[in-house]
Amino acid sequence: MPSLWKHANVLPIPKVNPPKSIESDLRPISLTATVSKVLEAIVGSWILDIVGSQLDNHQFGALKGRSTTHALVDILHHWHKALDEGQSVRVPFVDYAKAFDHVDHDVLLQK
Repeated sequence: MPSLWKHANVLPIPKVNPPKSIESDLRPISLTATVSKVLEAIVGSWILDIVGSQLDNHQFGALKGRSTTHALVDILHHWHKALDEGQSVRVPFVDYAKAFDHVDHDVLLQK
């Protein structure tokens, strides 16, 4: 892949208007070359064709035609089914705010 295709223009887009803090109120958006986006889509399609049948049916993220809304509908269906059958439903909620930002990226790369 040519190095020019790997370059991106990063634009700081405000999450709130007006932004008060550079660290928390701006979101970086990377504008990459159209050719690299097309290449990424082609390679992604090839990979999905190979591993798609091995993915869990409850995998909702990063798949075309699936979203967090689909995940919520799926889990609500399971909860309602359990309640209709007289079972109880217990759910722990965990907030992973900026979880990826707090991971040591060197350790992540080693894994």
